[in-house]
Amino acid sequence: MGEQPLRRVAVLTHYLTEATAAALAQLAAAAGRLGLELMLPADEAAKHPAAAGLGYRAVEEAELRAADLCLVFGGDGTILRSLSRLLGTAVPTLGVNYGNVGFLASLPREGWEPGLEAVLGGDYRVVELLTVDVRLNGEQRSAVNDVILSRLAPRHVLQLEYEVAGVTVGRMFCDGLIIASPTGSTAYNLSCGGPIVEWNADVLVLNFIAPHSLGFRPVVLRPEHVITARNVSPQQECEVVADGDVVGRLCCGDEVRVTAGRQVAHLLMQSEGSFYQNVEEKLFDRRDAR
Repeated sequence: MGEQPLRRVAVLTHYLTEATAAALAQLAAAAGRLGLELMLPADEAAKHPAAAGLGYRAVEEAELRAADLCLVFGGDGTILRSLSRLLGTAVPTLGVNYGNVGFLASLPREGWEPGLEAVLGGDYRVVELLTVDVRLNGEQRSAVNDVILSRLAPRHVLQLEYEVAGVTVGRMFCDGLIIASPTGSTAYNLSCGGPIVEWNADVLVLNFIAPHSLGFRPVVLRPEHVITARNVSPQQECEVVADGDVVGRLCCGDEVRVTAGRQVAHLLMQSEGSFYQNVEEKLFDRRDAR
């Protein structure tokens, strides 16, 4: 059971503003009864100009990062952006699934209000999620899901050399490389045949995209091990992508260093919810099997 009272609630939404406008109105109607102070950061206030009339207060980033809870009406991408945006704070993110899969969401799109009331009453737990740090050209970026090296030219393959904990493992012809956190194990890594990793596991996953090898299998790594990837392609550049954002390129001979992140993301779930329940219902789609 959660001990921290959740009263100052910041709200983030996905890009389909018409779909989430009704949810904002529904939340505002219940705010007085639930004793909530509702906040929107500037970018959300611009997306929902009618929210001010509903009682939402526009806030600066510093006040967003001091909220008790960030409530997200969106899919996994929007929830992921909230987790990343709030890195370095203790503010947990609670997702209401307005997306397709909603693996990170704890509440359903239809009938989310009773679940929120239960959470506000203390029926919740906060899961700390391991992140991934990437260092490129002297700069560091953090990712909640994954760091990906991806080819630029669609008709040409990359040749990547990689080492783990100072040991060169080998070279691979491939379309790219994924280094995923446990949270990211159910994203691109999963679609490339990688393992599903429980959120609380303190590991990283190294996986290749379309490897030209019959012998390679994804590797689960200790969090303190440093992964170095070097582009040894004769001519092909590749992009370095952190949680979907391009953070740079590797020219021929350039390398990137990836480690477990120094910060954790905070995902709030109802006490009765579990990682394995999400896997069963949302990845295997067995909601009607019981």
